[in-house]
Amino acid sequence: MIKKEDPDEYSGNEWVESIVNRALKSSFGSDEETSELNDSGSASEEIDNSGNDPITFENYPYPDEEFIGKRVNELDSRDGDASRKTIRKTIEWLAVIVGALLVAFLIKAFLMQAYYIPSSSMTPALQVGDRVLVNKLSYEFGAISRGDLIVFKRTEESTGIRTDLIKRVIATEGEIIEIIEGEIYITENSDGVRKLLVEPYLAKGLLTQGFAFDGLCPESTQDSCLVPENTIFVLGDNRSGSRDSRYFGPVNKDDVVGRAFIRIWPLGSLKLL
Repeated sequence: MIKKEDPDEYSGNEWVESIVNRALKSSFGSDEETSELNDSGSASEEIDNSGNDPITFENYPYPDEEFIGKRVNELDSRDGDASRKTIRKTIEWLAVIVGALLVAFLIKAFLMQAYYIPSSSMTPALQVGDRVLVNKLSYEFGAISRGDLIVFKRTEESTGIRTDLIKRVIATEGEIIEIIEGEIYITENSDGVRKLLVEPYLAKGLLTQGFAFDGLCPESTQDSCLVPENTIFVLGDNRSGSRDSRYFGPVNKDDVVGRAFIRIWPLGSLKLL
């Protein structure tokens, strides 16, 4: 049961003090503390000056300022990580580019190289503007064969300029090549049998003109040439528009760059040669 207070038991001031004392006792839990508060004359003043250490910025920093400081540190850390990642990625890309250039250089120098066809000397097999890929290691592991399309170095005697030419191998060392009435005959050194050379890569009805000069081979006649050791005899497929071994004689094998094995341009004409 809740007991009601009787105001008649106390005088006006005593009744008020009783109510205050009870309230303070309920808050602080002891009569002693209540008495001390009464003696001070002001409960609110005692609460404000309870003897605790004064609140200072050093002891209790503002939460917002502490959060901002942490956030700034986090952002600085993230910026540093992003900067390191950017530097690392840049270094990695530079390594990739340098590696790619090095690989391209090694491939071009030792493995294979693309060549542009500037003239019609090899039509119809190759047209002006075609690009072919040349295998530079082809003859490191195999012999030059009749019918191969090869790229070789040729030095012009009049100018001394060294250029790259592409022609077809017709005869190899030790073989006798003869051009008679527009046809080519080959006498192989293995059996000594004279045979007509069949050339399906030529335009239909095309004839081969004879030697432009005499004495192109150490052993030759007006219509024939014995291909010397370590050399090959080459002709262009466009026999009426090609300067080849009929004009400058057999080609030294040491001047051969490699074998053209595929046409890579134009894309629609991609073809093994």
